Amino acid sequence: MQQIRFQNTIEHMAHVSGRGYWSGRPITLTFLPGSPNAGIVFRRVDLPGRPEIKCIASNRRDTSLRTTLVSDACHVEMVEHVAAALYAMDIDNCIVECDAPEMPGMDGSALAFAVALERAGIRKQPATSLEIALKMPLRVGNENQWITAIPSTDPGLTIQYQLDYGSSSPIPASTTTYTLNRDTFAQQVAPARTFLTESEARGLQSQGVASHVTYRDLVIFGPNGPIDNSPRYEDECSRHKLLDLIGDLSLCGMRVQGKIIAHRSGHILNGYLAEAVHELKDSQVPMRNRYAA
Repeated sequence: MQQIRFQNTIEHMAHVSGRGYWSGRPITLTFLPGSPNAGIVFRRVDLPGRPEIKCIASNRRDTSLRTTLVSDACHVEMVEHVAAALYAMDIDNCIVECDAPEMPGMDGSALAFAVALERAGIRKQPATSLEIALKMPLRVGNENQWITAIPSTDPGLTIQYQLDYGSSSPIPASTTTYTLNRDTFAQQVAPARTFLTESEARGLQSQGVASHVTYRDLVIFGPNGPIDNSPRYEDECSRHKLLDLIGDLSLCGMRVQGKIIAHRSGHILNGYLAEAVHELKDSQVPMRNRYAA
């Protein structure tokens, strides 16, 4: 008999403060307990009326290098690391108050968010969680970048990320496999940091973006490897892409049981998967290549 899983929220309020990567401005997040069935909600306390945006696939908009949510005229961006921490830490309902549209970049990882949520504690709620067990293979993408979600007899969700930018890239190829687990997330996945090549970083700064960011603030790869920095894991880059995938997948609004294999996917393709999984809630039908990139 399958054990019933109840929804969770945090026990206590928690705060995380840092600077936005894109804007450079100071930003504070406040995590508050959420009501049963409310889901994850971002609340813009810097705007009149304190508008809210639900963290669901229908509010996602395609954005380069980050995940953006939009509702009416309000938006939040770079939500993937916050969303990943909430999903991996088994938090179903939470209000995330933010005083800017951008989430704080911290060290380019989700570690600060995971630690804050650990300290906030977890409270079981009197409502069963929404869960979906994959019944048949689902694939999004094309031959170069793709994600496959397949049924599995193993409990929970296992994700494998395959990173390979080719032999000419200074970013090393690696593969990471991880079974989602609240007890290990803060040690094994959350600390993996954002990474860029030196040319990508210079290109962004030439556009006036992230002008305050240094080589110590995230992992920048030059021809000979990370510049003025050291990797936290041998496979840190694929771990970070797996972290992003967890955050983007959380937009499906359900706990997923099965296995996901991703090859060179990014936020946009991850978002397509979240949309496809959400649509499977009422009808588990084949949707192979529904969102071909």
